[in-house]
Amino acid sequence: MTQEQREARARQSVPFELVLVRHAEPDWEREKEDPGLTELGRVQAARAAAKLSAGSVQAIYCSPLRRARETAQVLATTLELTPQITDDFEEIRVPALRNLTQSEVDSYFAAAARRTLEDRWNGFPGGEPYRQFHKRVTSAIDSTLAHYGVHSRVSEEFTVWSASARGQTLRIALVGHGGTNAVILGHLLGVAPVPWEWLRFETVLAAINIVALRGISDDGYIWSLQRFGWRED
Repeated sequence: MTQEQREARARQSVPFELVLVRHAEPDWEREKEDPGLTELGRVQAARAAAKLSAGSVQAIYCSPLRRARETAQVLATTLELTPQITDDFEEIRVPALRNLTQSEVDSYFAAAARRTLEDRWNGFPGGEPYRQFHKRVTSAIDSTLAHYGVHSRVSEEFTVWSASARGQTLRIALVGHGGTNAVILGHLLGVAPVPWEWLRFETVLAAINIVALRGISDDGYIWSLQRFGWRED
């Protein structure tokens, strides 16, 4: 057996995988507040579904926003599942953007980009503070994982995870947003949060990220990034 085959076998024996999917292209031209998908977005979602159909996914969770729900529904139809909507997986909330024109939205974000680094902890102007956003998303993913017997604890100053024993890998998928998925990645990988998380773990629309629990000595498991920004154009 080659080294590559041995490494592949080790990756196949993990107890749990989390598949993070960013929603496909939203139709902002048609709906400013809560857009669904464009025709291209539906194609992107179908391609993501095809990629995931090769592995067994037992459950799909998604943000309550329409672009995430419609992406999740395409995946769920292919995988013969029903999406479970979780409100706290919504993207960082920016009520100030409602009913603005595209040029006004562009001006808003251009002005926001000029803020000090310290001020970015407050979130986007008129919106949800970043720490509040981070707390609700990480609490939601911890609660979701706990439902499957996956829990964290601190051991010798490191965060390690425990998982229920099972004969094969349990995989769940989550359809979220650039910010939501980036916060989850940082949280599970043990990276200290910053208020520009979506730039640190930046992915294109409909991209797939996969993290898996890997054993570390006898203390338990740590999360390992297996795929990042995976998409077929």
